[in-house]
Amino acid sequence: MAIVSTTEPVQRSKATSAYLIKNPREIKNSFTPTDASKAADILKIGAEKEIAELKSFLKDYDMTSISTNELKKVGRQLYSSGAIDVMAFGMFISGNGEFDAKGNQANTHVKFNAIALFNQKLEEYAKFLEDFPGHATPDNLTWKKAMIAANHAIGALTYFVNSTNNKLSVDEQA
Repeated sequence: MAIVSTTEPVQRSKATSAYLIKNPREIKNSFTPTDASKAADILKIGAEKEIAELKSFLKDYDMTSISTNELKKVGRQLYSSGAIDVMAFGMFISGNGEFDAKGNQANTHVKFNAIALFNQKLEEYAKFLEDFPGHATPDNLTWKKAMIAANHAIGALTYFVNSTNNKLSVDEQA
C-alpha cells in the first residue's frame, strides 16, 4: 500500500442544498386549527386587539410562499411575543436549509411552502427516531417537541392569515 502525499489543500465544503419538499401544495395538515380560539391558544393570544395586530403583521406573508428571510421575521415576532420558545424559533430561522460552501445561509430570498416544509421535517424526524430508538435521547426528543410547536405555530398563523374577523368567539343570533 502506498501513501501519496499531496501539497494541494483538501477542499471541504459546508454547502447543502435546500430541503426538498415532497408535497409543495400542502396548505393544511393536522396542525392547522379549525377555530380562532384554538389558534389563539397556540400563539398565546388573549385579546381581539392582539389578533388584529398579528393579522396586520402577517398581511405581507403567505406561509405557502415565504422566503427564509421572511420566515426569520415571522419567527422573531413569535419568539419575542412568547408564542414559541428558542427551540421552535430554530425551525423558523433555519428556513429551507440551504447553505453555501462557507456555511452561510444561501438563497434566503427564494420562496417555499413553510407549512409543507415544517410538516415533512417533523414526519421524517419522527420516523428516524422510530427506526432508530437509540437516538431518542432527551435532546433529540426536545428537538422533536420544538418541531411540533413550530408546526402548531405555522398552522395557527395560517389560520389567522386566512380568517376574516378578529373575534375569539362566534356571534350567535336567535
